[in-house]
Amino acid sequence: MGSSLSSVSDSPTESIVIVGAGASGIAVLLRLIDHAKDGKRIPPIIVVEKSSPPGPGLAYSPACTGTIINMHTDTMGLSYNDPKHFTRWRDELESGPFPSRSSYGEYLEAMWSQILSEAQKLGLSISIIQDEVSDIDRHDNGTFTLTFGGGNNLPARSVILALGNFTSTLNTHLIDRPGFFPSPWPTSQLTAIPTDASVLIIGSRLSAVDAALFLSKNGHQGSMTFMSRSGRLPKVQGDPEPYPRRYTLHTLARDIESNPADALVRLTTRLMDEIDGVNHGDWTWLQKHASPLAELQADLHAAKAGNAHWQTVLRHTAPVIERYWRCLSLESQKLFMAKFLSPWMRYRHGMPVQNAQKILDLLQTSQLSVVAGEAIHWDEEEGIFVAQTTTGMIEAPYVIEATGQESDLDRIPSPLIQSAVRKGLFTPHPMGGVDVSFDTLRASAPGLYTMGSLTRGTHFYVSAIDRVAAHAARIADALVGEPPVKSLQIAIFLGADLASHLTASELVPRLLAEGHMPFLFLTSSNPTTPAGGYDTRPFELRELEFFESELFRKHLCLKLKDQAVKGARHATVEQMQAAYGILVQEVPSLKQAAILDTLQRNYIDVGILLQCSEKLEKDVTNYFSSASRPLLALDSGILQTSWAGKDTGIQFGYCMRTVEENGVLGDMFETRASPIGDSRAIPSCVDGAYEVGVQVAFDKIKLLSRGRELRSGPLHGAEDTKYLTKDQLFRHARSRGVPLVDGDRVVEVLVESFAPPQKKGELRKELDEVVREWYAKENVGEQE
Repeated sequence: MGSSLSSVSDSPTESIVIVGAGASGIAVLLRLIDHAKDGKRIPPIIVVEKSSPPGPGLAYSPACTGTIINMHTDTMGLSYNDPKHFTRWRDELESGPFPSRSSYGEYLEAMWSQILSEAQKLGLSISIIQDEVSDIDRHDNGTFTLTFGGGNNLPARSVILALGNFTSTLNTHLIDRPGFFPSPWPTSQLTAIPTDASVLIIGSRLSAVDAALFLSKNGHQGSMTFMSRSGRLPKVQGDPEPYPRRYTLHTLARDIESNPADALVRLTTRLMDEIDGVNHGDWTWLQKHASPLAELQADLHAAKAGNAHWQTVLRHTAPVIERYWRCLSLESQKLFMAKFLSPWMRYRHGMPVQNAQKILDLLQTSQLSVVAGEAIHWDEEEGIFVAQTTTGMIEAPYVIEATGQESDLDRIPSPLIQSAVRKGLFTPHPMGGVDVSFDTLRASAPGLYTMGSLTRGTHFYVSAIDRVAAHAARIADALVGEPPVKSLQIAIFLGADLASHLTASELVPRLLAEGHMPFLFLTSSNPTTPAGGYDTRPFELRELEFFESELFRKHLCLKLKDQAVKGARHATVEQMQAAYGILVQEVPSLKQAAILDTLQRNYIDVGILLQCSEKLEKDVTNYFSSASRPLLALDSGILQTSWAGKDTGIQFGYCMRTVEENGVLGDMFETRASPIGDSRAIPSCVDGAYEVGVQVAFDKIKLLSRGRELRSGPLHGAEDTKYLTKDQLFRHARSRGVPLVDGDRVVEVLVESFAPPQKKGELRKELDEVVREWYAKENVGEQE
């Protein structure tokens, strides 16, 4: 499908041109659609893609049918803050967490169709030209001209080169020799190899595995040999598991960003400490076995048995490793690439279990062997390839080079890239690829952006889909003038009430999805006991405290403490700690020096008080006493005006204000309210209102993460925003003859919010019994 320029824009030089409609280009478009939904003005977009249909590109096209993706399905979503989108999209799960490449290609096609549909609804112009760009020029007025292979030109204001990843061909002296395949992609080309022929595959990592398994699946009976410098196979992926100290990886990034001296040594030491802890001091997984066969057997057994815990540390470095890389000196980067890249790739990017089992079968039948070596030449007289290895000379009529991705610009045979380099639009990075802005991925020429393996020198870890989605979002943000996002360390102070925990359970995963790291501080969950030990408060207030906090914290949370959150709408703090690897610090009294120490050690940027009634210690509030490190208080309650009104529904309101030096509350700068119907019973009314509070807090974090001001002054009319105190609620409820607490509804809210479907009935019975015991105890007390 194509379109003429005249149908795209009356002013084509104002257009955004995306060269490439594979995963990278689709990810940029998805983020631009999000901005259009938020009201941003998006210029006309022209997509240039040589293949049809748009979306799959080469890697996920029918030409690569017969192979699976090597990354877990939960990491393959193209929306930067929704990595599980692909998993939810899949209509078949029988293939497990590593579906076929063709399945992912169908997903990319579906995303392209979705983009066009949403663009039409939004009035956003998106068109496609099926062609290939061979040249690029930038003019004095800041615009670009792209030239197609046939000589036609395309003007643009901004250009994104979303060209995907280029495969590496180190043995260029073998090109044009009969039987040499400079890349395993597309795998369909490998069907030309006779099934009884000997095949030498240069490389032993994932691309080599894919090539061998494709040949085997298509009936290959001849011998196959992996030859690489290490002579070792990738490790085997175990099932994903949460990393209980995930927050330490983000704090480590802050630590070396604040002081990059000896960064490589400190990084290595700290990561090894984390691995040592999660693996309980077992380092046998690191040892080299007598043979690749023995090593694969051990690795496969460990993965199947759930004993590959070290992998969870490496997996969770994904969003922060580019920050680590950025802090290394050029000398350290060169050292890493020369000495440690190969083992890093072997351990970080393992084989799925099903592929490992197939490779093991090939090794056990001696159809496949793995050797160390790197020298290979073409014997002109014999008409065969000859390789020197540690096991002797190997001859083969067919050679497949599967050495991964190429980032050396001199070795990328792309006329477009060579044009950009020659004309100074691209500056080569000393560690490979193009020198781009870390935050925006802009190249040397303003208005020109690129991503994928071309940015390896800047970001190091660039090919995984989660990084593609993140980098695409940064480019799209830059195109619409959004400042770059800074990853924030956020302290959240929680009360013991249900409302603040519902808010936190929704807020925490949203913050994590945006690249931030929350830290939770819990106040005491002990019920209030007046002086003398005898509670003289009215029964209704004791009942309110029981249902508002005690039933939740002392009973429900304990019952769910060791249960997974899967299937439930919300997670308790303990479940969030286990699932997300965030730090949770229980603080019976917030006046402890431990809090200040935690804030300082973890480089906390902002604090949020969620219904935290206890006053923070002076040293803690003063830690936040600056515009660049604010402490925000999110208060909530039933609005006095809505309670008093007879003809209007009751409203549950939220207000945001800063906490100034010495703990003094500042002016309100945000208020929002949500109708909760006519019920005056609390705390069940918060079930339908807490999302408003989540959005208030989330919006403020978004502003802070982009370096924007929270407010320009006090909110007009904010002085009229007042909430009923518990005593006021009690008096109003008693005077009107309405219940202050709807116990049955509170139990229902707790069960529906925190219980997985299969546990709801059981949990409801247990909580009902706790409630009956509490009422029985209260009745006995009153009689005495």
